[in-house]
Amino acid sequence: MATQPWFPTPMYFENAVGTEFINIQNELFNVYNQLKFLQNPNWGNDTHCLSEDAFVRNVLIEKNCTNFLGFLDRSLNTYLDELEFKYDREYNIASSWFTLTKPGQYAHRHDHGGVDLSGVYYLQTNTESGNLYFQSPLRSLGTNLIYEIVNNDTEVAAQEGLLGVWPGLLEHGTYTNNSELDRISISFNIQYRRHYD
Repeated sequence: MATQPWFPTPMYFENAVGTEFINIQNELFNVYNQLKFLQNPNWGNDTHCLSEDAFVRNVLIEKNCTNFLGFLDRSLNTYLDELEFKYDREYNIASSWFTLTKPGQYAHRHDHGGVDLSGVYYLQTNTESGNLYFQSPLRSLGTNLIYEIVNNDTEVAAQEGLLGVWPGLLEHGTYTNNSELDRISISFNIQYRRHYD
C-alpha cells in the first residue's frame, strides 16, 4: 500500500463570479462604508482593525446582506454534501464582522474557539496585500520526525470574491499587507444545531 494522507482537515474555497460577484461586492461595500473600525490595543499597532463590536455583533444579519448570505448558504451545503453529511443542517451565524488591514499591517495567528466553522470572504485585496495561511493542527506532534516533515503551514492566495470555510479550531492568520491597498475582508463564525434524527 502506498503512503496514505489520512486525517486531513476538510477546508472549502469558492469564488463568487459573474453577476453574483458584482451584487455581493456592491452589497458588502455599502455596509463597509457605514462601519467604524477599531484596533485592539493589546495586539500592537501593526495588526489589523476590526469593525466595532466584532465577535459579538452579527453585521451580515444586522445589515441584511442577502446576496452574500445566499452565496454562503449554498457554499456551506456544498461543503457538507462533499463530506456526505446527511443530518440536520440548521445553523446559526454566531458572529460576523469586517476586517480592515492597512498597508504594513497583518493578522496574527489565531483560532475562533469552539465554533463548528469559521470563514472569510475577501472584498478587496491584491497579490501583494498578504495571503491567508493555516497552521497544521498536528503542530504539537512536531517532535516526531514524520510530523516535522509534514507540518508546514498551508498558504491560500487572497483574491477578491474568494470565500473560505474551515473548522473553527484551526489556527490561521494573514501575512503583512505589502501593497498600497487596504485589504478588506468579512469573517464569520457558524454553529450547527446538534440534532441527529
